[in-house]
Amino acid sequence: MNWIREENYEEVMKSVVEPFVTSRMENGYFHRLPEESIYYEHFKNDDPKGVIVICHGFTESIKKFYESIYYMLQQGYEVWGLDHRGHGRSLRENDNPYVVHVEHFTDYERDFKYFVENLVRPASEGLPVYLFCHSMGGCIGAEIIEDNPYLFDKAVLSSPMLGLNFGRIPVPVIYAAASIIGIGERRKNPFGSDGKFHPEPDFANCACSSECRYDYYFKKTLEDPYLQTCSPSIQWGKQAARACRYVMSKADLIKIPVLLIQAGEDTLVKNAAEDLFCEWVEGSEKYVVPGMKHELYRTDSPVLIPYWEKIFSFLG
Repeated sequence: MNWIREENYEEVMKSVVEPFVTSRMENGYFHRLPEESIYYEHFKNDDPKGVIVICHGFTESIKKFYESIYYMLQQGYEVWGLDHRGHGRSLRENDNPYVVHVEHFTDYERDFKYFVENLVRPASEGLPVYLFCHSMGGCIGAEIIEDNPYLFDKAVLSSPMLGLNFGRIPVPVIYAAASIIGIGERRKNPFGSDGKFHPEPDFANCACSSECRYDYYFKKTLEDPYLQTCSPSIQWGKQAARACRYVMSKADLIKIPVLLIQAGEDTLVKNAAEDLFCEWVEGSEKYVVPGMKHELYRTDSPVLIPYWEKIFSFLG
């Protein structure tokens, strides 16, 4: 494996990783419903041993995962991923380009399932298909493998959003407040922020533990307006809280092997919910990365390399 180290990180990403990944990329849009365009990217491999489908997190894009895709390709996998609605180059259901809005959280699941059933699986020619999820994508992915036991062969949930962390304020209080203030068109307003993209870096308060990786992608967001989503709508907050509760209630329906990777210093999602999830999913495996923040796929190489080695060992 050619691991990307912290020395000259941005230079290596631009001169090695980006050309390698984009040379293998096909991209386009699919339409689960005629008026709804969902953007996707497909990264080919000459002799693949399996397929990995990436389900990204809140305010993210498939383009944030190019380093991860670089490792997946080297390991012999083909890779697919999309931009969830409200993110990246996919449709937006509100007028503010910085605010992620969704009417129903199940729309994420329906889009992703359609993507796998109609694009990924037909092109996979009988290869095993694996799911890799991060954060919000972990909530979406968990619901998919609960409702569709045989759509994927294995699943990796990295810092999955199975319980939202609002500090000392209970989730039902947040939900009730959002229900009161989010009536009618106000449901599309930003929730808990000014709903604006701020072009100043703030590594100290971000979810990433690697400063060079944070700096590299933050520059990407400055260059690409499609990557500047940064806030939830009121409706997104309500739907996310409801989705976490719903997914946890069905965890025992999962029938495939699951690896859940937990960030020891996660402040965005509840580790206690992840612990319960692993207790309820028969045969699941939990791997804890102590001392790290939420975005485990963006840590420095002493932590990142064992993280990926664990994932690739699990996928086999």
